[in-house]
Amino acid sequence: MPTTSISTPMPNPHTRSTYQHLLSPSRRQAKAHNKCTLIDFPPIGIIRSCTSPLLLRISDTISQCSAFVPSISLLHLLRLMNLNQTNTLLTTDFPSCVLSFDNGLYVDCESQIKRLRQATKVLSKIVTFGSALTSCQRKHFGNPVASTLPSDNLIFIVIQNLEILSQCIKSKQQAIEVILWNMLDKHPERSELMLQNLVKKFSDNPCAFNGKLPHVTLTSFQTLNAGRWLDDEMVNYFVKKWCFKSGTTLGFNTFFACKVLFQETECINAREGFLTNVDEDTVRRWCAKAATAMIGTSGTGWDSVFIPINEDSTHWYSAHIDFRSKRIDIFDSLRDRCIQNRQKPLLERKNSKLMLVLMWLADVLGRMRGEDIMLKNNPNSDWICDPHFKVHFQANSHDCGVHMLWHLKHLLEFRQVRLGPECSQAHLRFNDNMAGKRLRLVQEMLLDAGLL
Repeated sequence: MPTTSISTPMPNPHTRSTYQHLLSPSRRQAKAHNKCTLIDFPPIGIIRSCTSPLLLRISDTISQCSAFVPSISLLHLLRLMNLNQTNTLLTTDFPSCVLSFDNGLYVDCESQIKRLRQATKVLSKIVTFGSALTSCQRKHFGNPVASTLPSDNLIFIVIQNLEILSQCIKSKQQAIEVILWNMLDKHPERSELMLQNLVKKFSDNPCAFNGKLPHVTLTSFQTLNAGRWLDDEMVNYFVKKWCFKSGTTLGFNTFFACKVLFQETECINAREGFLTNVDEDTVRRWCAKAATAMIGTSGTGWDSVFIPINEDSTHWYSAHIDFRSKRIDIFDSLRDRCIQNRQKPLLERKNSKLMLVLMWLADVLGRMRGEDIMLKNNPNSDWICDPHFKVHFQANSHDCGVHMLWHLKHLLEFRQVRLGPECSQAHLRFNDNMAGKRLRLVQEMLLDAGLL
């Protein structure tokens, strides 16, 4: 690497505070690195020999990242950069996608997304760089060889610029994904063709898929294809993954409803009458298991519960209990069922009995959270219970599962299902043809499996 003279820029407040923290005396003076020597590390300049391994890691990370973002180099990162400057630099390598749907757009967007995703993976290791440098620097206070060096500030700037770069790359990836997702929704026929081709690719080579994801078979994966009814494995996969990522919503699997809420495994008739202590113990076990899977503890970090319901293996709908918003809602995308029941008196609606069981469930879960909900026989409660929440209706007999998963997406994003213009993010809006949404689910699963 050629030697280059670099003037030392002033650090921003974050870098300066970290730098000054190093200069301040510590209550515990670390043992000095008395055997360290000063060496030249172009283009950084003179550094301590103990810092060299870290700088080699930083340099290697930048080199790996430049394979996906060619405009990035160590030389670029030696000067303070803000978000706008970094985004301008990224535009050189990732020009805006043309806003017209064709195979070229899809390939271009997918190529850019893949490169950005790989760059993000490379930059994930930078989280340790700052603490590693701080630890090394502290061991030199009181060392007459060199307690501070001009290169110290430069190294902090490089690390900070890498953090900004990582943030901008993630934002760039999200922006390109939104462009692609909106195009897929606007052109469902082409989306459906892409979906079919992608599923067929792995259907023709089952060994490439089977075993890549726990509890997911190729047969289940194929239910994401156009015109198919999603099976339990697909629903459980996305509910578990998305709720785990949220950190606040417990996602029960598809067997909870038939075990706790209904009289039979087909989930047709809601339970009635007196619910026993045994029933409450069952709920506590399910909840503790779901909480442990999500946050590694059976504590009360969650504030809502999502329950998928498989009705007679022919229709999907769901229930949601939100302790923060004080709501219990049932989401069902069947048009006739929703419209007809919303016109009936409350107690005559199809889901009225199920709502009573959900109110009991909210009481049980509330006690687990240390709250007294007391919804039973309590007309003064400030909770809202809607047995037929207004949603976008499915246009066919097979998209109910996709609609249900999209209800969950809205709940995690907005804490409520939003329709039309009320949904500020166009790529999350519902469509009559959900082929674009199915394609996104397929791509997400293949990405998780390391197959994209």
